Amino acid sequence: MQKDVGAIMGLYPTPVTVVGTVVDGRVNFLTIAHVGVVEHGTFLISVDKVHEFSDRGIRDNKTVSVSLVNQDMLVAADYCGIAKGAKTDKSEVFKYHFDEVKNAPIVDVAPISMTCKVLSKFTVGNFTNYILKPVHTYVQEEVLNDKGKIDYVKASPILFEFQNAQYLSLGKVVGQCWNYGKGFRN
Repeated sequence: MQKDVGAIMGLYPTPVTVVGTVVDGRVNFLTIAHVGVVEHGTFLISVDKVHEFSDRGIRDNKTVSVSLVNQDMLVAADYCGIAKGAKTDKSEVFKYHFDEVKNAPIVDVAPISMTCKVLSKFTVGNFTNYILKPVHTYVQEEVLNDKGKIDYVKASPILFEFQNAQYLSLGKVVGQCWNYGKGFRN
C-alpha cells in the first residue's frame, strides 16, 4: 500500500555533474545534480543562487562544460559543490583542456564531458535554469562499446539522491528499451 509523504520531489536520483566555466579569467568548477534532458539534443542544468560566482560565468560566457562524475572523481566533485568559487580557487581541482568553445574547460578524467552553448535561461524560485546544446561530446575510449556508443555501465556515473543526501552508483542493465515490453499483452 502506498503512503502519502507530502508534496516532495520524487524524481531523484539524478546524475552528478561537474560544470566548468571561466569567471574573471579563472577556471571554476561547480557540482550540479539538478540536470535533465529537455529533448534529444538539449538538456537543462539548474544553478542555485547561492552559487552566484559560477552562475555569473555561465551567464556572461553563454558557454559551459558539463561532465559526468564517476567514483574516481567523487571526492573532488563533492568538494566543488561545497567550496564557493568567489572565495576558493577551484581551478586546480581537475586537470582540464579547452576546445574551440570558449570558456568551457573540459575535465580530462571525466568519463563523458560536453562543451555546450547556452540556448536560453529562466528562473524558478532560487534557481537559474539554463537550456544547453552540446557542441562537442568527449568520451573516454574505455567506456565505448563495440558499436562506438557510450556504455553507461562502464562509465559508471554517480547519482545524487536529495531526500537522504547520498550518492548512489548505477546498477546493472535489466532490459532493452523499446523491446522489453513487447510481450506485455500476450
